[in-house]
Amino acid sequence: MEAIDKSNFRDIILNSVNQLTADLEFFNQLQLARRPFNKVIFCGMGGSAFIGDFLVYFKKQNYIPLSLNLPIVAHRSYDLPPETDDDSLIICSSYSGNTEEAISSFQKAKQMGLEITGITCGGQLADLFQRNKTPWVKIPRNDLPPRCSLGYQLAALIKILMAYGLLPASAQNELVSLAENLKPENLESEAKNLSATLLNKIPVIYVSDNNQTLARLWKIKFNENAKVPSFYNSFPELNHNEMVGWTKMAGLFSFLFLSDVNDLPPIKKRMDLTAELLKRNGAAVSFVKLGGAGALAKIFWASVFGDWLSYYLALNLGIDPTPVQMVEEFKKMLK
Repeated sequence: MEAIDKSNFRDIILNSVNQLTADLEFFNQLQLARRPFNKVIFCGMGGSAFIGDFLVYFKKQNYIPLSLNLPIVAHRSYDLPPETDDDSLIICSSYSGNTEEAISSFQKAKQMGLEITGITCGGQLADLFQRNKTPWVKIPRNDLPPRCSLGYQLAALIKILMAYGLLPASAQNELVSLAENLKPENLESEAKNLSATLLNKIPVIYVSDNNQTLARLWKIKFNENAKVPSFYNSFPELNHNEMVGWTKMAGLFSFLFLSDVNDLPPIKKRMDLTAELLKRNGAAVSFVKLGGAGALAKIFWASVFGDWLSYYLALNLGIDPTPVQMVEEFKKMLK
């Protein structure tokens, strides 16, 4: 294992939930504007974009402890989205601090005179924050893959939202409780066993519409950790189009149905019937029961399980899960 996992990715997974209770430094906090906002626009890419999705997920799941009473826009591109206005709160997030899209969003927001805050380890974005006296929270480690810093990033985001009065101080208790109760080592064995069914197959994740955020999380973990293509879709929409595409080539794929105890009965029925049809067409199908009570616990349960699943698939393929060589090569080409 050590010969393949040269950066000890396994240790990162085992310690991932401890990030939720890290002591984070808040710079320029006295400069933040305590005024009403009409929306939050979260600007980020890759592993730094997920916590914007998490905010949307909390709201969609009506998870009161961490749900904002404002519209949330997760922006994954340059500049700012069309719905940006004078009363938007802009959050720029980049783990490295050098993501050009997030820097572009900061510069556009600054040009428009908007309220900006952010999250980073350092880099160009930290320099911009400091020069402009922008409130920002520093992630204490810069040696992790961005996708493995979700706990730090969410803790930083909660800290920011509490400072702006958009979440109550009790929101912090949710993170503490999760860190105490979620044990990554308890999920390792099941995920390791399941990973064997994915060998030499392309993983496809199917979920209810409410859990698309979790399916996207798994897809990207397969991409970055195991270096394999992966796809996802949701019920009921996939029954109206995508499923027909498995008529002839289903045997090339391994389907993971991530089921939630809160899925509606019609969704559960659709999952069962779809799985039956896929098996008839030669597909490998597995059901995984989503763990966790509440949206926050579900997100991090899915994150940890997805890490284990993609980690062991990487090992089975003889691949070091940590490096993302193609991304690094592409960044060099952009310069």
